[in-house]
Amino acid sequence: MQRVSQRALTAALWLMVLCGFPPASAEPVKRILSNGMVIVVSYEPSARVVALEAFLKVGVWAEPEDKRGIGLLVSRALFGSTANETMQTLSQEIERVGGQIRAFWQPDYTQISISTVAEAFDDAAWLLAEGIKNAQFEPEVVERAKREALAEAQAERAVKFRTTFMTLRTMLYPPNHPYAYPFAGDPRAIERATAEDLQEFHRRFYTPDNLVIVVVGNVPAERVLEKLTTLFGSWEARSAMRRPNLAISPLRESVSRVREQPGNTAYIMAGYAVPGIASAEYPALVVLDALLGRGKSSRIFTSLRDASGIGYEIGSFYPPLMGGSCLLGFVEIAPYRINASGIPVLIVDDVQKALVQQMQSVRTSPPDVQEIERAKKLIIGTYALRHQRVRDRAYFLGWYEAMGLGYTFDRQFADRIEAVKREDVLRVADRYLQNVAVAVTMPRD
Repeated sequence: MQRVSQRALTAALWLMVLCGFPPASAEPVKRILSNGMVIVVSYEPSARVVALEAFLKVGVWAEPEDKRGIGLLVSRALFGSTANETMQTLSQEIERVGGQIRAFWQPDYTQISISTVAEAFDDAAWLLAEGIKNAQFEPEVVERAKREALAEAQAERAVKFRTTFMTLRTMLYPPNHPYAYPFAGDPRAIERATAEDLQEFHRRFYTPDNLVIVVVGNVPAERVLEKLTTLFGSWEARSAMRRPNLAISPLRESVSRVREQPGNTAYIMAGYAVPGIASAEYPALVVLDALLGRGKSSRIFTSLRDASGIGYEIGSFYPPLMGGSCLLGFVEIAPYRINASGIPVLIVDDVQKALVQQMQSVRTSPPDVQEIERAKKLIIGTYALRHQRVRDRAYFLGWYEAMGLGYTFDRQFADRIEAVKREDVLRVADRYLQNVAVAVTMPRD
């Protein structure tokens, strides 16, 4: 059964590679309003739903040191009450559009997502405008947002991948870099945040020139543009504080850190400082990531799982961040292995060395063209599969536009990956896979 599933997945990936993205009747349309707000519309008459994705260009970099978590609280409280509507009426409006409205606080942006039917588009657009423009942070709404944020932070601290990643970031990023801190904020700062703090953050960063709205689905572009222009066009232009030019430098020497966490497994993560999504080297780094730890043919998987039989969770990760990123490999293991004499032997150090060795293997045992091509096909096929839902197609258009790459990057992505050559991958591997940071989370009794 597993073999059949693997064949089906492979066939699906190749079908998506050959056929491209789900068809749309027209190319996306972009309009910039006089107040600086950006609208992107993709009309898909055959779609069953319509997706509205709003991106505010504000992330963890905008939070003051003593108010880390304030942006998360604002995103959670946006649709609690507004200057024009009470909590009760807003709840009714959310139910009317299908109850599908969510806000996501990310390192580089804030995302608001609504999915509904075409008949409810006007109501959904009004709701989006009301929350973004007129949010009022009443004490009850703020306290509810605090409870949600603190619960999220506590849940995040229980996930070993996230806590180990946080430890790794403290070694890769300088102390004043916003990525060197928990993305979920500081619980102490969250607890002492006031409604006035949220209102000030909202006033400062929720501005039309800081906003991108994407609509994808079965609503004609003309109607979308007219409605959003009516709702947002008269919104007063105010210049928001812009994202600073953050960067990350390669480590001067290898470093490691060990911490403990309740549980019975160990988590090992090895990472290197690399450029972020805006870099011209981004496509080559994506291919390098896939070659190292994406899929069952990747080097980390075949070496540690297939050859050595270790690793509950295993692979690599290259987060698409703006202010400098990292390329990391990870493996979760049972920290002890029983030897032939029946004695448990600690294997964490050996696995750590094996993980780093595999990440370095691209330099010591360079991949051939066939291995590079396999990685590229995996990336392109997986990327196409991630566009099956209307909401996902809207997300990618808005995300790239908000990140400064332009919504057209979504259509260009596959071509840019296809254009990556073997020498490109070898060059970035040789340049960035030098000194390594290793974070280990050991089980605590």
